[in-house]
Amino acid sequence: MGQSADRLIEDIYDTVTFPERWGGVLERICASAGATHGFLFTAALNQDARTMALWARHNISDALLGDYATHFRHRDLWANAAAAQGLLDRCVVRRGEELVPEADLHRSMIFNDMLKREGMGRLCSVSLADGGELTPMQPVLSLFRPADRPPFPEETLRLLQDCAPHLQRAMRLRVRLWARRDGREETAWSARMIDRLPMGVVLLDAAGRTVAVNRAMQAMIDARDGLRIVQGRLQAEQGAEARRLAHMLEASLSGGGRAPGRAGAAHSLPGLQGADLRVSRPSGRAPYLLTVLPLSYEAAGPYGGGGGGDGERIRTAVYIVDPAAVAPGLEARLGALFGLTPVEARLVADLLTDLTPAESGDRRGVAISTVRSQLRSIFTKTGTTRQSELMNLVNRCLMLPGTGP
Repeated sequence: MGQSADRLIEDIYDTVTFPERWGGVLERICASAGATHGFLFTAALNQDARTMALWARHNISDALLGDYATHFRHRDLWANAAAAQGLLDRCVVRRGEELVPEADLHRSMIFNDMLKREGMGRLCSVSLADGGELTPMQPVLSLFRPADRPPFPEETLRLLQDCAPHLQRAMRLRVRLWARRDGREETAWSARMIDRLPMGVVLLDAAGRTVAVNRAMQAMIDARDGLRIVQGRLQAEQGAEARRLAHMLEASLSGGGRAPGRAGAAHSLPGLQGADLRVSRPSGRAPYLLTVLPLSYEAAGPYGGGGGGDGERIRTAVYIVDPAAVAPGLEARLGALFGLTPVEARLVADLLTDLTPAESGDRRGVAISTVRSQLRSIFTKTGTTRQSELMNLVNRCLMLPGTGP
């Protein structure tokens, strides 16, 4: 699979800890498949909070979901045909034309009263049942395009088949992570959990007030270099960036964390999307990279310093990466992961701070020929072939949680 597909798979696994990113994953799958609409859902009845975390949609409105649930769910020819053929209980990809003849579909009530109007006359769908813990949930990913477009090509079937095992694994991990603990459905955000993350984290309540920051974020605030917390509110120091960040936070808080209004309505929550911002720094160092993520109701758990679950409910999470920062213990971690010597690990740390190989050699009193030899050894041990590829790999390692106390 190509680099774009690899990135999509990474994004799929990100949803295990950040379920609000399911919407972005579905949007990317739709774009790759030439689909205008998409829906990732569980077909089984009696969904609980764990299964709700897996739902996402693309270009499907609240009104359409309401019409389907009220009037058309039991008249869905595609779903009924898949169920009759036993396709919902095993991982299989099918086009709509393979489930229901086009002539039968075009005569149906669901097509004439809903699908045609919404531009959803073509289907490509994959059941994500795994023969195990996902099977009772009957998860299905469905992609749609207008009836006047050609059927989905073989490339789309291969895309869904390639993505299916990764979607299944992410769903299984998510279900296990959110399994009931002591009979409760909610799991608290805890200080210990976020303090181990290498990026800065700020957790906000429904009013936009700071409920907690982790150690990495506190260090950024203490540096007074572009970000601050004033009267409990996260702010950027520069005027235009400050206004942009305030707008992003307001939009996030107004769109996330709404509780379902009635039984069974939680699946109609919109796919929540984050927003990104570069925050410049008076020191002239590389700008902070900031992401604001609104949380779905299921993910917007309470915050408890000790993980007790009785604190303020978190509505929005803000993540900040300092590109210039090198995490403590990086050199030891590179040794453990790739077998780098302390000297090689120090060279990698220098490259991460934007030093050139020559500048790193001058800093350490080492000839450039020796630095190049060390760099070749690093490439061999890490399975990379050039410096940009090495930096990409090491930056991924930097996202691993800390292993210290």
